[in-house]
Amino acid sequence: MKRLLICGFIFLILCALLMVKCSHSAQEKKGQKQHHEEVEKYQKERKKGDQYESFKQLLRHEKDGYEIEFHEKGGSDLLVFSPHGGEIEPGTSEIVEAFQERYSTYLFEGTKQDNNRDLHITSTKFDEPILVQMIKTYPFSISIHGYKSHKRHTLVGGTNEKMQRAVVRELKDRGFSAEMVQEGERLSGTDPKNINNQNASGESVQLEISTAQRESFFDNFDTRNGKKKAFRRYISALKKVLREFDPSS
Repeated sequence: MKRLLICGFIFLILCALLMVKCSHSAQEKKGQKQHHEEVEKYQKERKKGDQYESFKQLLRHEKDGYEIEFHEKGGSDLLVFSPHGGEIEPGTSEIVEAFQERYSTYLFEGTKQDNNRDLHITSTKFDEPILVQMIKTYPFSISIHGYKSHKRHTLVGGTNEKMQRAVVRELKDRGFSAEMVQEGERLSGTDPKNINNQNASGESVQLEISTAQRESFFDNFDTRNGKKKAFRRYISALKKVLREFDPSS
């Protein structure tokens, strides 16, 4: 009788564990589905078209409300940049600026009181003259972008698959959620017309960082004051990849 009771008790425990595992798996699948829907929704919003199709068109309508900041580091073979900095895709400027000490950087930043989304020119049409000329002189480039999602996640695209895999690996090793996106997939950044692929070699990496992930980097996301440990861990992961691919960095 005692043996039967023990077996029954063990059976109940195993059933409970199985239910927990199934519940966790269902929640994970639900989260993945929700994230996929968020990315698809963001892509559809992009496809609706930007307010402006070119920088010249933007200039005709926007007399101020934006800033262009660039920093050329002597000896740097890498350009880190964001064409959607400031309030266009908040948090991207701060990530780019974290690389200024060692690498060249460029920022096109929205500084309007509101409606900064109007300043968004998609990467395949971004033709601001300074960046167009600047990027041609660099063998490699990394572009920093933001996309709307409640999941803390990074989509790693671009044309250099080896570096993409390294970025995903280092981010995951530091506890971040990240995945590599292939050519033809959403937000892959592989279009030859993409400004990031207009560098001297056509070799690039593109980071699409979710809203939730960017929010987690700061004490106050509205002002981007107070960078948290998560911000430093994230930057540290990217810098390790750069050292791996460029020992002189």
